[in-house]
Amino acid sequence: MKKVIIAMVALLVVAGGSFGAFLAVKNKSDKETEKQVSELAENDLFSFDSETVTEISFDCPDGHYKVIHEDDNWKLDTNEFVVDQDYIDTLLYLVSDFTAETNYGVPDDNKKSMYGLDNPAETITISDGEETYKIYVGNITPTNDYYYFMVEGKDKVYTINSIQGSVLKASRMMLKAKDLIPYDSTGIKQITVKKDGVITYDITYDTETSTWSLPEEYSELPFDQTAVGSMLTTLTRLESEQLLEEYLEDMSKYGFDKPTAEVTIKGTDGTQKDFIIGGQGDNNQTYIYVLMKDSNQVARFYTSDLNFINYKPLNFLPDSVTSAGIYNINGFDFIFGDVQDSFTLNMTDRILEMNGTAVDMENSEIYTGFQNFYNSFSTIIFTDTDIEATPDNSDPVLTAIYHFDDSDDIKIDFVSAGDDKCYIFKDDVYTGGIVDMSRLTGKNSTQSFYNSFCERAGILRTVRSNPLAEEY
Repeated sequence: MKKVIIAMVALLVVAGGSFGAFLAVKNKSDKETEKQVSELAENDLFSFDSETVTEISFDCPDGHYKVIHEDDNWKLDTNEFVVDQDYIDTLLYLVSDFTAETNYGVPDDNKKSMYGLDNPAETITISDGEETYKIYVGNITPTNDYYYFMVEGKDKVYTINSIQGSVLKASRMMLKAKDLIPYDSTGIKQITVKKDGVITYDITYDTETSTWSLPEEYSELPFDQTAVGSMLTTLTRLESEQLLEEYLEDMSKYGFDKPTAEVTIKGTDGTQKDFIIGGQGDNNQTYIYVLMKDSNQVARFYTSDLNFINYKPLNFLPDSVTSAGIYNINGFDFIFGDVQDSFTLNMTDRILEMNGTAVDMENSEIYTGFQNFYNSFSTIIFTDTDIEATPDNSDPVLTAIYHFDDSDDIKIDFVSAGDDKCYIFKDDVYTGGIVDMSRLTGKNSTQSFYNSFCERAGILRTVRSNPLAEEY
């Protein structure tokens, strides 16, 4: 029994010792936690509603700037330049609930100087009309990981990571809008691009019809509205990768003396923006320089973002155009080389006559062969435009005349343009469009599809191996 009591006492002693140690450790941990919480609380600097801010002042090495909130936008009080809305929004997002990474306590004069806070390079003052919040920005740490800063009303030095801190390093170029143009997709009326002093394309928006078009001389060609839409989506969102110098005098410095392109964009509000595209910004051609003519501001953009300067009128044409839908016609005449055929057609009921002879369109091979033949010349794929040419269609390579029940005939002529090209005429009027001759002769061409169709249908007709031989 005595041994049992001794053992129990021993256990209690052990247990008591362990519990006491636990209490000691816990007490120490609680004090450390309280200290950490207290220190973290000291790092909570600002907390305010960014929506209530009315003005922000920036004292920077390159000047003093004040931006004011007006009509749901941030504007420079002097209206000297357009303010970068995204930059102001980012700044307010950062400081409206502002917490430092660490604090270095109260500095003496030597430390203030070491931190760059004896005469701060940047000071940002934020006001909501009632309260004012001021931030003094110092140097970056030797490891480039943090920036030192102080705030008005507190006597300690704090740090913030360098990525966030870079937002506090305000400057004129940080404040300036980085947009290539100040318009949205509905605010542009005209875009003109020149290369070597010659207009490569000029498109205009009609506010009454809500459509874009090329100049009148291209009116015979179809216009693809979606091509402009996709271009504007990119164009109106473009921002420079970096703003460089202002008030440029030496035009050769960035290649503006021999520009890659010159661009004019007019807004529906009557304003316009002119800029010059200069040389490449690096050997890899990743960047390209742009000069805003109204301010002589040089900016660097990603080359791929400015691809619209390489567009031609061809870029605004549909990928393909159908001269006449196969289900919309009641027949057509086909003239190609020494072949002249007349077709009567009701595609819905699969009724076809060729030169007065019925063709079995219930036969799937014949049916498919006829479709391939018809599409080969009725589907026009433009490869270029040339409005300066003055061809005539007195001797076309191929002519197709489409007949309709309730409208006039449509006549399409393919006229040799040399260099394996053809001009396209519609109803004896030159459209300005050019197609490849390979659409007519060679493999997978009108010639091959015609011959294949006739063979499947058991029709003894063929386009000779080179119906254009006399022209070459």
